[in-house]
Amino acid sequence: MSKVPVDKIRNIVVVGHAKSGKTTLVDAILHLTKVNDRLGLVDQGNSASDFNKDEIARQTTIWAKSFHCPFNDHMIFLTDTPGADDFVGDVYSTMRATDSALFAIDAIQGIGIGTRRSWKHAEEAGLTRFITISRLDKEHADFYECLEKIRNVWGQGVIPLSLPIGSQADIKGVYNLLDFDSAPPAEIADQVTEWREALMEAVAESDDAMMEKYFEEGTLTPEEIKTGLEASIKSGRCTPVFATAALQELGISEILNDLILLSPSPAARGGFELVKGGRIEPDPAAPFTGFVYKTVVDDFVGQLTMIRVLSGTIKGDSEFYNFTQGSKERVGALLSPQGKTPEKVESAGPGEIVAIAKLKSTKVNDTIGDAGQERIVAPIVFPNPNISFAVYSTRQGDEEKISTGLSRMADEDPTLRVARHDETRELLISGMGDVHIDVMVTRLKEKSGVEIELRTPLVPYKETITVSSEGHYRHKKQSGGHGQFGEVYCRLEPKPRGEGFEFADEIFGGSIPRNYVPAVEKGVMEALEKGAVAGYPVVDVKVVVYDGSYHAVDSSEMAFKIAGRGAFRDAMEKAKPGLLEPIMTVAVTVPDEFMGDITGDLNSKRGRIQGMEPQEGLQVIRAQVPMAEMFRYATELRSITGGRGSFEMTFSHYEEVPGNVVQKIAAEAKAREEAEA
Repeated sequence: MSKVPVDKIRNIVVVGHAKSGKTTLVDAILHLTKVNDRLGLVDQGNSASDFNKDEIARQTTIWAKSFHCPFNDHMIFLTDTPGADDFVGDVYSTMRATDSALFAIDAIQGIGIGTRRSWKHAEEAGLTRFITISRLDKEHADFYECLEKIRNVWGQGVIPLSLPIGSQADIKGVYNLLDFDSAPPAEIADQVTEWREALMEAVAESDDAMMEKYFEEGTLTPEEIKTGLEASIKSGRCTPVFATAALQELGISEILNDLILLSPSPAARGGFELVKGGRIEPDPAAPFTGFVYKTVVDDFVGQLTMIRVLSGTIKGDSEFYNFTQGSKERVGALLSPQGKTPEKVESAGPGEIVAIAKLKSTKVNDTIGDAGQERIVAPIVFPNPNISFAVYSTRQGDEEKISTGLSRMADEDPTLRVARHDETRELLISGMGDVHIDVMVTRLKEKSGVEIELRTPLVPYKETITVSSEGHYRHKKQSGGHGQFGEVYCRLEPKPRGEGFEFADEIFGGSIPRNYVPAVEKGVMEALEKGAVAGYPVVDVKVVVYDGSYHAVDSSEMAFKIAGRGAFRDAMEKAKPGLLEPIMTVAVTVPDEFMGDITGDLNSKRGRIQGMEPQEGLQVIRAQVPMAEMFRYATELRSITGGRGSFEMTFSHYEEVPGNVVQKIAAEAKAREEAEA
């Protein structure tokens, strides 16, 4: 396939909110370009894109699927992506491998929260953006009403390039505004005139000479419009809109013709940025370089590594060097993506998307290529997970299988994180939402044959002191022969939050020999692991050992270790110990009508509202909320907003738990300790 010239390639990702018609649009394109001999239908379970059994059952896209579609001597690499926020990782990864984004917006529902999030990311990624107003054959669908809503959000540079012919829910076709050779139907002649004028105004603004001509003559030639439109789209000043009814396959050929005309080829878009500066340009004659943007486990082929070829040519039955991992890999079969039936190809050049089966060490974000280049592409930055569960085996002996299976899935999906918490010792699985986690648990059972129980994670509370105090402990034991003796006096001092632990030696006169001081410190360190309030680790404290005594025969390192531990515990009880909890910084994005509900809910979670700000027609509420209150927030937010809200969450700091909450936490910790005993 590398025989396709780079200027004849188009890489397009189809994105939008869940149920916006993305997959139906992709199915219609695949049928029109003869990739499929029939029109796949999501609700009948025979979509070319949603072929996984989980997707068929849920009737929604879970994993991105790529296809190659020949059209008018061009090759279009087309990728269908999930619309639900739970699976946004595939949107981020696929946007790195493409040059243009086509946003599907439901003519009835309008702009969904997933669309807004993807729009922002596409803008940051430098993708050329297009819009299709979809599902125009549905009852209550109104192209012009939806168009106005879009323009209110993204500005007057949003201009239709095709208009529907026919009444609402009775669309009979579309008219392409760039088709200057045929007269529009009489019923939409006024709209065509209106929007062509808007189009010329938008185009004229892209060039001073063109603007001057437009003011003088009041019009532009078709060629000037097309040339100026391409420049306006590339700069982001203009965003084309298409009218489609994919189930009737109306507006599909118009979209493809205009995407070939107006979307950039890999050559026109330019190269990819390198970590150490510079760019890799899409030069067919250069050494091969590729970027791994995704890995998938295919039911038929096994593990597939998805690669965007950046320069040069990759060939089947060859070898490449992984610059990121510092290792060599062998290429067996080279595959061009085609849904569940990828096609074997001999080679692939710049701009093409290919897959390689069964690579051993190559992962997402790796840069690969011909040895001797040492070039690494800037990695994809994935969003942080916002929901976590503790994983417990339902059957003894499955722990290793569970850990291995989850780790493999995390390699495939970077928004899925698997880690054992250092403090709580729980194995945690974190994802973008409860549906995301549910799908992964189902896959784990199917692929690894294990079942797991998900529990709310333990909160990694910490303890500290609020005032200075002194403690003393004498360890004396006689049991025949040498005894055990060690005596320690210590002072505890609170430290600023986040400064951790400090040990100081202020012993004078040899009351404790120097060789026993490290043993005292070890004892103190052991005592730090379990505080006096609820048995959580102690932080932000300075321990000063200032006096003690020893016995020339009976003293030992063990005796002073025990004495150090005892002295610390004695002082801790006098230092007015307190409990600290992790506080999260939360940003919740919702439509205006949910502002009151969201702020009220956050306040009920002991949250503190930090501020609110508008963002592209939505409101972003920023708050700080205890981690303990946020474990189920993804589900709760979806319930409050009907799926129209999203949030991001990061750790901020630790702060003291209110007194009325401390008693409850301490009681729960005691009950848990008794149950485990």
